[in-house]
Amino acid sequence: MKKISIFMSIVITIIFIGMPFNVNAKTLRNLTTELNQLEADLNKSKQEKVLTEDQMDNIRGNINAINGEINQIHVDIKNINDSITLLNDSIAQKDQEIKDIMNFVQVSNGESAYLEYAFGAKSFTDFIYRVAISEQLASYNSNLITDYNASIVKNNSKKDELATRTTGLINKQNQLDIEVKKLGSKLSGIQDLSISLAEEIKLQREAIALYQQLGCNLDEDIKTCGREKLPSGTAFFRPLGDGHVTSNYGNRCFQLGGRWVCDFHNGIDFSTSGGNVPIYAAGNGMVIAISKYNRCGGNMVYVHHQINGQFYTTLYAHLRTINVSPKQAVTRSTVIGIMGGDSSTWSYDKCSSGSHLHFQIATGLYLKDYYSWSTFSSRSFNARNIINIPSGSNFFYDRITKY
Repeated sequence: MKKISIFMSIVITIIFIGMPFNVNAKTLRNLTTELNQLEADLNKSKQEKVLTEDQMDNIRGNINAINGEINQIHVDIKNINDSITLLNDSIAQKDQEIKDIMNFVQVSNGESAYLEYAFGAKSFTDFIYRVAISEQLASYNSNLITDYNASIVKNNSKKDELATRTTGLINKQNQLDIEVKKLGSKLSGIQDLSISLAEEIKLQREAIALYQQLGCNLDEDIKTCGREKLPSGTAFFRPLGDGHVTSNYGNRCFQLGGRWVCDFHNGIDFSTSGGNVPIYAAGNGMVIAISKYNRCGGNMVYVHHQINGQFYTTLYAHLRTINVSPKQAVTRSTVIGIMGGDSSTWSYDKCSSGSHLHFQIATGLYLKDYYSWSTFSSRSFNARNIINIPSGSNFFYDRITKY
């Protein structure tokens, strides 16, 4: 029918608009070349003048402001996606209603052919009534579908606009990244959790070697190579068996070492009572990297995931011990390590005020699709958007109960 054809064409157009296009393919060889230049820049920066505290404060403020804007965009995009899902469900429902009604009334070339419903009338008056009602309902539902489709097109336009804004903000953060790299080992003084540039380069080289072991050619597009080796899953779960949130995603202020510190928190902090608390992988995936003894994060594990066809990276920081190794496949039952962040790790983990897990999740595969820490931060989003976590600081007592 004409109305259904219009509906399908709009749906196909929406799907086409939403398809990702990989215009600028990048290879492992490209990443290696970039790393060589980055390492040269690092060596050069070590000989340059150290930034002043005022410059560091300025960079910190800029990064926190940009992270706040990016966080709001992530929230807006999620709300738009939820709205589009609801609209698609409504359209499917209305489409079925029209099909049911058109079983009784068929409209073609402006003339009405009366079917089962109309001919089931017991009198001429009832016949006229049934024809009028059927035509009105068909028109009503058709108009609703038109409105819903217009709303979906509008929402997709908004989504494109937000994606453009996100790209712009990420570009700004990349500009700040140039300044941050001058700090070298002082990078940990800029964000709530971070690694030195030298460690960033080391992890990237290890990740490239790992994907080569998985069969990736140096000249193969990093967007596709090795992804078939990544375990798939359908959901994320809380990384602790029980506990509560001690620090949420977003802007915050807290006491550290006797002074107040304000920053943008790119993850969620969890804690619980007792010792030797196991930290679990949030879902099926593969360990991509391990970073130890960081001044701001302590021992950290990065895991690549493919959940419902989408790619993510999760980070588990402030670990006292690590129980996994790179290239290891994990499931939600795999113990990543034991919670740290307390006095047992205080000698080197300077950003922790007590025993807890810093859990962070970002879109894409960090150290493969991209390697800059600031890009990882800008791609990070509120884990509550994808994992069921009790509101506020309310306790949870298992990993799966919905709150």
